[in-house]
Amino acid sequence: MRRSRDDSSPRVAAAVVAVTAAALLARLWALGWRVAHQDEARVADWTLQYMDLGAWQYRPIIHGPFLPHVNGVVFDVFGATDFTMRLVVAVVGGLLPLTAWLYRTRLSDVEVGALAVLLAANPVVLYYSRFMRNDLLLAGFMFTAVGLFVRFLDTHRARYLYASAIPFALAFTTKENSLLYPLCWLGALALVTDDRMAVAGATDTSRLAVARRAAARIRHRAWRAKAALAGSALTAAVIVVSFYAPKPDLYRLFEQPGRAPAVLEAATIGTYHEFAALWASTSTVAHSYVAFLSHDLSVLVACGTVVSVAAVVGYLANRYATETPRPLVSFAFYWGVFSVLGYPAVVDIAAAWTAVNALVPLAIPAAVGVGAVVRYGRRGAAAGDTAAVRLAVTVLVVSAAGMGAVAAETTYAHPQSPSNPLVQYAQPGGTMQPTIDDIQRAATATSGLDVLYYGDSNDTADDGLEFSDAGDGTFNLTTGPPSGWHDRLPFPWYLSQVGANATTVQTAAEVPDTLPPVVISVVSEEDDFAALLAAADNSHYERHTYPRYLTDGHNTLVIYVDTTAVPAAQQ
Repeated sequence: MRRSRDDSSPRVAAAVVAVTAAALLARLWALGWRVAHQDEARVADWTLQYMDLGAWQYRPIIHGPFLPHVNGVVFDVFGATDFTMRLVVAVVGGLLPLTAWLYRTRLSDVEVGALAVLLAANPVVLYYSRFMRNDLLLAGFMFTAVGLFVRFLDTHRARYLYASAIPFALAFTTKENSLLYPLCWLGALALVTDDRMAVAGATDTSRLAVARRAAARIRHRAWRAKAALAGSALTAAVIVVSFYAPKPDLYRLFEQPGRAPAVLEAATIGTYHEFAALWASTSTVAHSYVAFLSHDLSVLVACGTVVSVAAVVGYLANRYATETPRPLVSFAFYWGVFSVLGYPAVVDIAAAWTAVNALVPLAIPAAVGVGAVVRYGRRGAAAGDTAAVRLAVTVLVVSAAGMGAVAAETTYAHPQSPSNPLVQYAQPGGTMQPTIDDIQRAATATSGLDVLYYGDSNDTADDGLEFSDAGDGTFNLTTGPPSGWHDRLPFPWYLSQVGANATTVQTAAEVPDTLPPVVISVVSEEDDFAALLAAADNSHYERHTYPRYLTDGHNTLVIYVDTTAVPAAQQ
């Protein structure tokens, strides 16, 4: 079913806007409260290094250039904090419900509203809209690109095709998994085509004829829109190359246009080689598909139940309970299912954030499922069937309450808890922010050495920098981090915000005569240092402990803060 015109009620438009406003508020409220996940801290700290150097080069270990480039601007304008670090992702996630309006000719008014609500309130989407990672950006950009392309198909207006190219290209600047999306779409289109043939009762002989006629229609429409297709493809290419081109090489083109071929090659072929080397590595392919799939399914069961069940209901209702099934609904369902089945084969870590890529497209058939329940209740009301009305209302209320309760529990009540199925292993635990505030204030108030890392696990170069100016106009941006640098996370991010000076010692004999205001170690190595503090009668150091990982008790962070330095920083 497709409407012949854009006849959605103004009340639906107002409802979508209201849901979007609520989604933005839900994502921005207390956005900086959770202590930075180690992945967040790592990429955010490197972004500050890129800003200091004025240079960037693609490294697939931190994924695409979108967040380093865009967050670099955000940090420059608003400062570097946990709030600003997550701001771009939160805004994209908050605006995602607005994309429901793009599908208004393919969905009923109730389904458009339900789609907006599901995109706003799904627990997995909400949690990772408040997390500085690329998964929400990737899913959101691709979902928007499809919606704008649907508008192009419905209106034949070239501006929608150009508009679709922009989020499609931006998706490719977020994460390498963007390559899976076209594959999922091709598989989904194949199944949709097969479904339409089956519904039409096509025989084995006529199926080929139907496929030929469909291909001819596609060629005809593509030829008619050839100028817009070429222009949108060029738009997408310019965006991708601009993001992936090494910096400052791209900026130097204004002074040295002859470098354009080298810059273009680095942004395309060079990027491909870097990407291929990572995805061909053992760390990416050496894992159990069954174990990863089981993990992803457990996340869907725990936090995506409403969307997943409603998507199945919506798909079945669209496929078997209507005379003319809507291709968009089946397409989105197959897209989501292929994402569930495909990601465990290509990702290098089992994490809840991969579920975002499935739950966003599944929101369309889920909205259709919600619409089916509403229609069932309305028919019951029209027929005087109170039992049907009660059942429909109960299903809707219980589903909404359950989704809201899970979202509140996982995102706000316990966003760092080991029992939270959305929390990934490298999330530090405990309420660390007050101690981090003390560390930053103490470092700001003192001169000289601010932080001392103690122990073998923190062995690294004094400044911990991964990137440096080679001194000849080029930059050393491709080397790996120094030994032990990752063991400092998330502290390099917080210390970089205030320009703190840090160094490392491995034994008590190396400890300087005058201790800095902050000392950081781990529980397995802090006994010697605790004895040193006692011998030096440094009773004014306050000890704090926090889990460095969710479940590993042998990696407890131990932080000593000089309490006499903190009040001085508050004056």
